[in-house]
Amino acid sequence: MSRPIADPGLLPLPARDHSAAPPVPAGERLRTAGAGVAGGAVAAGLGVGVPAVVVLAHWIVSADTGTGPEGALRTAAALWLLGHGVELLRATGADGGTAPVGLPPLLIGLLPVWLLFRSARRATEEAEQAEAAESAALAEAALAARVARTEFAGPPGAAGERDAARDGAPESGEPPHPPAYSAFGALGWLCAGYLLVGLGAALYADAGPLRAVPAEVLPRLGAVCAVTVLCGTWASGGRLPAGVRAALHRLPRAVRAPFGYPEAGAGPRAAALAVGVLLCGGALLTAGSLAVHGAQARDALLALDGTVPGRAAVLLLCLALAPNAAVWAAAYGLGPGFTAGAGSTVTALATTGYPELPRFPLLAALPAEGPGSPLTWAAGAIPVAAGIVLGRRAALAAYRARAAGRPVPAWWQTPLTALYGAVVCGLAMTLIAAVSGGTLGTGALARLGPDAWRTGAAAAAWTGALGLPTALVLHGWWLRKSRWRGTGPDAVTAAA
Repeated sequence: MSRPIADPGLLPLPARDHSAAPPVPAGERLRTAGAGVAGGAVAAGLGVGVPAVVVLAHWIVSADTGTGPEGALRTAAALWLLGHGVELLRATGADGGTAPVGLPPLLIGLLPVWLLFRSARRATEEAEQAEAAESAALAEAALAARVARTEFAGPPGAAGERDAARDGAPESGEPPHPPAYSAFGALGWLCAGYLLVGLGAALYADAGPLRAVPAEVLPRLGAVCAVTVLCGTWASGGRLPAGVRAALHRLPRAVRAPFGYPEAGAGPRAAALAVGVLLCGGALLTAGSLAVHGAQARDALLALDGTVPGRAAVLLLCLALAPNAAVWAAAYGLGPGFTAGAGSTVTALATTGYPELPRFPLLAALPAEGPGSPLTWAAGAIPVAAGIVLGRRAALAAYRARAAGRPVPAWWQTPLTALYGAVVCGLAMTLIAAVSGGTLGTGALARLGPDAWRTGAAAAAWTGALGLPTALVLHGWWLRKSRWRGTGPDAVTAAA
């Protein structure tokens, strides 16, 4: 059994000595900061542009002269904010009353978040490469200094000759410049550019039919930026700051156990696969329910608007809310289910308490009130598949380590990695469920969507209960098979 080795990403690195290095020019700092701000602004601007084009196209074909193009653009800016979870206010009548609109169409927010994720990953890679180049230059300079001391070493009487030779020796070059900003400093400028566009969108939408709640703009957008750039940093393989690594290294050994070997990244990757299985299963469940209730969905679409542009707008809204429906269906399969307003409960075991719902095509996919049936209980196959996938991915890390000749995790570390992945999966589903729900008014539709904490706890319980034994069994089976066949990769790793 191989001994676990420490993950170098958690050990504190020795601080680089920049005392001999020249200061970073102000122009280089400004260029780096400007590039970060521009990257964040471009990601946010392209995200705003997509709903703007759609809303303007709808305004053109619908020949609506009531709001004008400026009103359409203000609506597009408000929809972009709503896609990030910022609650909006709409006028309810001539008396000046307002009603909240807080159900975010996740598809609108996916494009800018994906662009910000890519920018964060690229910025992290560039910063890591700059730091690696600086470390290599410092190591080369230190080696050259040691070589010089060795070459000029001689008898005590040769001090004058050493000085003369040192004075006549060519300069090896100035010490290398340290990076203008660390990886996390560059990510800060990236978030600053994104937030600037968000604040501009909030100010522009304030005079439109939908205006943002001022107290929610910065916290919501800041949270989206922070989570997205951290995910981009993790995806690029970036290292945590030295202070954070040192703090993690001081944690108790039992807490650091999942990180104590080179395959520690298998836990979050297994969690990502499990979350993907849950969401894809929810999407399939939604599509199947819409196919079964296709007639009701068609009737709702035809009853909402009699014009072609109006029906196209309804279909686009359904498309923007399709990711929300997939999350709600995943919560349905996990067990906690969701609410469709007025305290109703929609689960696989029973559905009760529907309020008077508006006619909307996506709402046609809701199950009928009453107790569950074997057909609704079959939704439990979604978390079962997610748990098996998580356990398989955790065990596959140990098999690949043996196939590559790396230290193999101990038998107890593989199920611990699966447990780590289950916890991460639960946290991810908590966050996703929280952003998928919201409000559409103050009455029966004051709360729509799944309960975030119950959904996350159910996801962690399902994937943990099924992932741990799956990982343990596959760990033993695959490693035993690799001893029979040798350490080379086979069809197991090729198929993963």
